This record gives sequence, C-alpha cells and structure tokens, in this order.
Amino acid sequence: MEEKQPIRFGHKLKMLRKKQFLSQEDLEELSKLDRKYISNLENDVSSPTLSTLYKLAAAFGITFLELAQEIDEVEENQNYLISSTKEVEDIKAMQKNKKR
Repeated sequence: MEEKQPIRFGHKLKMLRKKQFLSQEDLEELSKLDRKYISNLENDVSSPTLSTLYKLAAAFGITFLELAQEIDEVEENQNYLISSTKEVEDIKAMQKNKKR
C-alpha cells in the first residue's frame, strides 16, 4: 500500500505570494489574516482551514478553484524539477561509470 505524503501547503503559499510580489504584511492586509498566522502557514506549523483558503484566494484576486489550480501547478512544477534533477544525476552517474 502506497503511503500518501501530506501536501506541503506552506511552500506553495510562499511561492504564490512571491509570484504576486507580496510581502507577508501585504498578504495580511489583503486577507485580513494575522501575519504570524501567515508565517506559520508558510512554515507548515499551521494548516489552513477552508475559511482561510477562501480568504487567501480573495487576497490573491482569484477564486477558490483557481487557488487550488495554482497549488496543483506549483506541485507539478516541483515534481518536474525533482524528476529532472534525478534524471541529470542518473546521466552523470552513467557517464562516470563509462569512464572507468
């Protein structure tokens, strides 16, 4: 049975915030969420509630569904980078073994 990893929402939130050139203080003002709470979310100390996700979507000027798509896009990009890095490492290892 495959064990599922929890979503690391914090990293995704931080990337979305930076994508829109917002500071935590800016996001606090737009979302009406406490900056410390936003920091806790970004550091995966706290998990967002449904209400929080709706507030964040509104702060980013997108719908809840668009926020979910943005989160998926960030995750897809991360997965692509991880797999690409692994491929490069495998190719380097193969080339190193050929030289021996």
